[in-house]
Amino acid sequence: MPSTMTVATVLMLLPVAIWLYLQTLLESPQMKSELVMDMMPDAFDDQYMECTEEMEEIAPALMEREMKISKILKTTWEKTESKWKKVKRKKNVIATLPSDFKEEHGRAIIAYTDNEFHKEFNEAVRTAGASPVAYNTGFHFKAFHYYLTRALQLLREECEVMYGMPVYRGIRDVIFQSSGAGPIRFGYFASSSLEKDIAEAFGDDSFFTIHTCFGVNIVRFSHYKEEEEVLIPTHEIFSVDAGDRNNSFVLQSTNRTCSHFNCAYLGHEKKAECIHRSGLQTAPSTGTSGQHQHQHSDEDTEHLARDSHSPPQDTKRKAVMSSEL
Repeated sequence: MPSTMTVATVLMLLPVAIWLYLQTLLESPQMKSELVMDMMPDAFDDQYMECTEEMEEIAPALMEREMKISKILKTTWEKTESKWKKVKRKKNVIATLPSDFKEEHGRAIIAYTDNEFHKEFNEAVRTAGASPVAYNTGFHFKAFHYYLTRALQLLREECEVMYGMPVYRGIRDVIFQSSGAGPIRFGYFASSSLEKDIAEAFGDDSFFTIHTCFGVNIVRFSHYKEEEEVLIPTHEIFSVDAGDRNNSFVLQSTNRTCSHFNCAYLGHEKKAECIHRSGLQTAPSTGTSGQHQHQHSDEDTEHLARDSHSPPQDTKRKAVMSSEL
């Protein structure tokens, strides 16, 4: 009998012990990781320059194969169909899209705004460029990466428009540090907001004020329009200055990008050094519509980017969102 009473007592007290343990965890300061900002050399950063025609042909079948491998890709992609239909019904939105902009491009942006999906996708992007094996066998978002990258290229505004509107990015539980050694890239698709208070709600352990040239306002596609989201691509290069409080930074676009990959799915290998491109034009040409001009390479524009095309400092903030949204 005594042993039985002891067991019963333990069972009775166990929920209380668990509750006290959980309370201790909640009240204790959480460990914060520290990261040094750099050029993120292991990120997969393909811009698909001069191979968009081939990728448009390849990507649909590739997407089907990858959805059989990645459950989260399949479920997220399938959910975007109904949202895309709603976007298409807004004629003032569709009328503003470039002629090359396809359903898959729009659905890629919609999918990205799914919180669970973009976390897993970005985690893969951060490391998929580390080696050929990492990309070829371990990265199951090849088609999606193409569609999202291409969507941002097609929707990109001129630098003079975006740079003058500071956007903000708040992060919780990660303390970023600047090495002071030079420019940085995010190395993944970085969400930011036009509204500072919204960004602060996401976290303030590290906080960024960002002047972007390649970021795109995606509110018309987003599941969460109230976030006023601007999405910044993996490859944009920024200079770093200290902000006005601890662990805050001001990032200023150099109006240039850095990619170690170009058309990787077609067999092109990673370059040891960055392929730099200047953002003097809106987006690369697909070779079909002629609507957008090809971005200039280093050889064509390095002296222009260095000597005469600094991002504007005094452009007034103006909205780029549809008035209906």
